[in-house]
Amino acid sequence: MRWPLALAALLAAPGAFAEEDVTPPTEDVGRVTVQGGWRLVANNTFYDRYESRPENAGLTPSRRSRGGPIGMASFAYGITGLVEVGIDLFGTLERLKLTGQPRLTTAAYGALVGLRFQSALDVGPEGLVPFVGILAGPLLASAAFEGQSPKETVTQAWGATAGATLRLTPVWGLTAEYRWILARGAVESQGKKFGTFNAGGSWLGVGVTYTFPPEPSHLGRPSF
Repeated sequence: MRWPLALAALLAAPGAFAEEDVTPPTEDVGRVTVQGGWRLVANNTFYDRYESRPENAGLTPSRRSRGGPIGMASFAYGITGLVEVGIDLFGTLERLKLTGQPRLTTAAYGALVGLRFQSALDVGPEGLVPFVGILAGPLLASAAFEGQSPKETVTQAWGATAGATLRLTPVWGLTAEYRWILARGAVESQGKKFGTFNAGGSWLGVGVTYTFPPEPSHLGRPSF
């Protein structure tokens, strides 16, 4: 886990080796980021509990999940040069296979409020904006066996995030982000409880960012 320390070091020294007039602005700057990616989650606890039931003794072990796709959209605003607040919308999808059961499809949707600490570095065409932050918000977890109604659970999700945006132009950039989310959802079938699945996990996303430039008065221009 050395990369969080390296990213923290970048945040602790904003622009130390850059010229002030070429680093990207972050204060009073809004942005919209749209990302797609993959959610990594093993769900070993869910599988182990299912296979440990007496009625499942002797069954061939289920093939473990490798995760599924995710989609994310962030709407954020830099209240200071170092602090950004925003709302992150997301959706995930995953298909699980349990021996002796129909195919199980799980999904999660929600909105997370994010508080990110960012910096501005003179790297790349128009600068680099690395960030770390914390996330929290409601999550709707859904689990449905094929041909049956879904079981939906509303829960509180918590998480952490780290990433960076490479500005290609003053308004467009590429963003890569890692999120770790903690949340669980229930699995039921015709009144029978199967335990809970991991609705969070490790989320890896890559996408595009559109930045709304700050007002001229925040760009260092004199006003009279």
